[in-house]
Amino acid sequence: MKHSQTPVHLAAASLAISAALLTTSATAAGAGWSVVPYVGISQLGDQSPGLSGAADIADGTLDIAVDAGFTAGLGFRYDYSGSRWSSEFGWEYRSNDSDTTDATGLALPGGNYASNIFYINGRYALGEGKAWTPWVGAGLTWVQEVDLDSENTDGERSFEDSGAVGFQAMAGVDYRFTDRLYLTTELRYSSLTGLDLSEENGDGRISDIDYQPVTLGVGLGLRF
Repeated sequence: MKHSQTPVHLAAASLAISAALLTTSATAAGAGWSVVPYVGISQLGDQSPGLSGAADIADGTLDIAVDAGFTAGLGFRYDYSGSRWSSEFGWEYRSNDSDTTDATGLALPGGNYASNIFYINGRYALGEGKAWTPWVGAGLTWVQEVDLDSENTDGERSFEDSGAVGFQAMAGVDYRFTDRLYLTTELRYSSLTGLDLSEENGDGRISDIDYQPVTLGVGLGLRF
């Protein structure tokens, strides 16, 4: 698996650039903790990783066509008093159906591409009206598990990885219903590159996957 300092550098640079470009002052709509459950549409690009060592599947390049899917998660946000800055951390689950064929054209049916990811982000409000607050953000992700499954009458075959660190960048708009309740929307890009998935209960290995989903999400925030 490939690891580097690139995700950390990109996340830090995104936050620094946002802060430098936005110089007008404003106070946050509310301060303190809030909990934010959310759902969204997940889009992933098709993949062409290498496969080796798996029984009954030819070594070579896999062709993985990925469908649009969904994501659901739970975040915890902290808005700093008298500041445009907020921090958030949380968890999300993502699932996309997939159609995979091996180097000989053999289909691996019943495909699913899924992940459990934890994240920590910094967010910055671009401005503030009576109800609407646009914002930008960036942060780091940590993969508890990402897996690629296929299933037929013989059972399920799963390839998985864990422990990789990536980055994400996002922009969105919040709408305040009351001082405690708000709607939050976002468009988010996440990137985890160079993943190597090992076969569960087997010797197969899928090499050099780039897991880079785009999410359109909506959530409901409730301040404590």
